[in-house]
Amino acid sequence: MKKSNKTICFTGGGTLGHVNPNLYLAEELKNHKLIYIGTDGIEKEAVKKSGIEYHEIRATKFRRGKLLVNLRVPFELVRSIKQAKKALKETKPDLIVSKGGFVALPVCIAARKLRIPIISHESDYSFGLANRIILHFSNIMCVNYEHLQNKKKNIIYTGPVISNAFKYSNIKATVKLDIDLNKPTILIIGGSSGSKTINQAVWDSLDKLCSRYNIIHLTGKGNMSKNKAVNYNQIESTDNVPYLLSISDLIVGRAGAGVVFECAYMHKPMLLIPLQNSGSRGDQVQNAKYFYDLGCARILEEFKLTPSTLIKSIELALPNTKEMISNLKKLDISSGKEKMLKLINEQLNN
Repeated sequence: MKKSNKTICFTGGGTLGHVNPNLYLAEELKNHKLIYIGTDGIEKEAVKKSGIEYHEIRATKFRRGKLLVNLRVPFELVRSIKQAKKALKETKPDLIVSKGGFVALPVCIAARKLRIPIISHESDYSFGLANRIILHFSNIMCVNYEHLQNKKKNIIYTGPVISNAFKYSNIKATVKLDIDLNKPTILIIGGSSGSKTINQAVWDSLDKLCSRYNIIHLTGKGNMSKNKAVNYNQIESTDNVPYLLSISDLIVGRAGAGVVFECAYMHKPMLLIPLQNSGSRGDQVQNAKYFYDLGCARILEEFKLTPSTLIKSIELALPNTKEMISNLKKLDISSGKEKMLKLINEQLNN
């Protein structure tokens, strides 16, 4: 691969949903110099594993319903913009690729001041607060949902950025599991940081669940318990999610855009428990409703989640998995990675 003299700066963080798509793109852009600007958060560990040069800034998040806390946001944002501007002046990138979130906002504002072009991406059914602002600074905003492309001329529908690892032909087993081949396999995911609510409901119903199903439970980092049962596979975190998806009959979990589109891409039926607390803007509810309306998922509302409703919802979802798979195949979800790579290369060559 011929080395380029171009530098690309990636930004985005707060959750792996804001980081992984950037890393999937970076895999195909190694002929360029790559840097990443983020915080001392979940993105730092993920990016450093990839070997990409990392520049750390502080960033602040607007917190819904926290008036006194939010009074500090404008002052902290100014500080973050200064830090981002300093990093950009040092590294001199030719292009910013932003995945959004509060981490990306100061970077994109600083980039606009320095007249560095920006290609950004929104995964959810509606724009988050940070991306609503970043949209005004972006040369191009790529989106997962087709209806968003009508909002402004610089919005382009690409679809989700998904790694080649999620193609069935590339999947390899690297996780040893306790599986009974005569039972359905349920994969339970609480998001990149895990979900205490979902985790507790699983642990409180573990014996009943495992008497009927194989359970693969991704708890999130630091959330492991001492609970044990036959056919119960508790995993803190793993790089082998594609394999776990491939062997599962039903996926139970949150409705972040990353996981729902990866499930859809692999034609995996979903039982979604979207985040609904006061700190959420409702993006997961919108994502879940979209796939529910298309007959590709079932929904268990978070405020109704108990050990018994979890078991009942799984019992009701499993007989409908064939119908959900059929509906998922009609969607023809494909990765937008190649479309975004084309846009990135076109911008670099301008």
